[in-house]
Amino acid sequence: MIALWNGLIERVTGLLVRLAERGGERGQSMVEYAIMAALIAVAIMGTVQALGLGIGGVFTNILGKIAGLGG
Repeated sequence: MIALWNGLIERVTGLLVRLAERGGERGQSMVEYAIMAALIAVAIMGTVQALGLGIGGVFTNILGKIAGLGG
């Protein structure tokens, strides 16, 4: 999962560099959108990491209860 996020951040960073090199007002707007996308990605990463263990526990409990119904 972390490798996926790192790849996403690398792609967004590459996009930022390419857009910054283009210059002009249109390039500036695109850079602003890319920065917002990168910040959103970082926020999602933090949320997933913070909730990851709790969510895993919930699914483990659900699977346990489902397995108990079959036996």
